[in-house]
Amino acid sequence: MQRATPNERLPYGRLWGIPRHYSRMQDICPSTSQNAHIYIKTLHTACVMLGGEHKLAAYLGVPTEHVEAWLNGRGSPPDSVFLRCVDLVESTRQR
Repeated sequence: MQRATPNERLPYGRLWGIPRHYSRMQDICPSTSQNAHIYIKTLHTACVMLGGEHKLAAYLGVPTEHVEAWLNGRGSPPDSVFLRCVDLVESTRQR
């Protein structure tokens, strides 16, 4: 895996092993602190994969406001929600 210097960021897809067609997608996720915590990273990846916070909220069965708060580092999702996101991200890696 390629390492970034302190002043350089690697393409998001390289860091997470996201399939190439996802790494080229426009990042429409509103997260302002996507690199702060593993919960946020995982939720952000799921958000990008599904196409936005509204779709992620529908997939998880939670209000959009909760997803937005979690993505911006205000609180953390319940374990069951986090694990659904992990399953989603991992399921695309196995293809």
